[in-house]
Amino acid sequence: MPPPALVDHLALAGVAGTNKVMAGEMSRLAGRALKGFRLPEPQKVGLGGLRYPFRADLAAVAVRYHRTASRVLWDLYESRATRLEPLYDDLCDAVRQETRPWLRDGATFSVSPGATRTFAAGGRQMVGVVKNALIDGAAARGMRLSVDADAPDVFFVVNAHEDVVTVSIDLAGQAMNLRGYRTEGGGAAPLRENLAAVLVMLARHDGRAEVLVDPMAGSGTIAIEAACMAQGRPVWVPPRAPAATRLPPLDEALRAPAEALFGDTRPLVFANELDPATHARSRQNVARAGVADLVRTSRGDFRDLQPRVVLDAARARGFDPERGLILCNPPYGERLEPRELLRLYRDLGAWCRQFRGWRAGILVANPEFVTAFGGRPRIEKPLNNGPLRGYFYLYDA
Repeated sequence: MPPPALVDHLALAGVAGTNKVMAGEMSRLAGRALKGFRLPEPQKVGLGGLRYPFRADLAAVAVRYHRTASRVLWDLYESRATRLEPLYDDLCDAVRQETRPWLRDGATFSVSPGATRTFAAGGRQMVGVVKNALIDGAAARGMRLSVDADAPDVFFVVNAHEDVVTVSIDLAGQAMNLRGYRTEGGGAAPLRENLAAVLVMLARHDGRAEVLVDPMAGSGTIAIEAACMAQGRPVWVPPRAPAATRLPPLDEALRAPAEALFGDTRPLVFANELDPATHARSRQNVARAGVADLVRTSRGDFRDLQPRVVLDAARARGFDPERGLILCNPPYGERLEPRELLRLYRDLGAWCRQFRGWRAGILVANPEFVTAFGGRPRIEKPLNNGPLRGYFYLYDA
């Protein structure tokens, strides 16, 4: 059995198939936030994970600004143990060797199971072993750790992947998509915030030069994420904040006020929604996210949204009206009859083609979409929306 390893990785976890997107966003953020720092090429982990050498300043940028990740982790320990007893021994021995500043006398912690299905024991049993190893390993160093499930100083997560068990600190302390701007009652199966950010990246939206229109905006998530990404705004809407604000060595880096990294960019985004109640929530979410001056909301059927209105607004703001992006997540068929749904897809295709020179990016989980929409996508990427098997299509309108 190889000895346990103390590792030191900054890990990003996200939607399957988005490694490249997450790496691209990390490069953009680090390039602006950390002057003179050259970001190394990340190690890919599975279909939706990245690893970088850990640096406190880079980790602070990731947990504060990275919008396409669902988790930002500090990997501390790895073990190839296949049973609980050896796993305990490995982790306890590793904690005895710990010198990093997260370990301090009197700290409280919690442990949550991540992906643990490949381990012989269940996730709850693994959590118990990790808790005991942390407490006993710290005690051997003369330090006292205690469990606090409600408000811990340190949030640990344990994952098992390809015969390796990894124990990490969750730097956000929660899913990164829980930004804090979305109000309750977001509608059935609302698009997660980090998946909306993935769509913006896949479509290569340039907020400096391109108008973005979501003609079926729902609760406004795509529009909000596009506006926030264009300006490089912090992920978290106060009072929500990442748990790492209380964690050495990130606490000092996160103490400074969170400024928009590209605050001089002034994007123009349109969010149109038919349903009155959902439209009202969209307006609330836009306001809570602090982008009401960047996102123009409207209510009505997208078929009635005249391209001239959008193009005139683009000209008035100095944007090229022959360049722009339509980006949306239309209904998949849960609440519409098949004929009505296909008619919606056909009408959406015809509506998009009125915007000459633009691109149209669509996330949909319906195999009949492409035929009904018309045209040939230049990008067709598998991209699931939660449990729904979907595709992202990018068209030249």
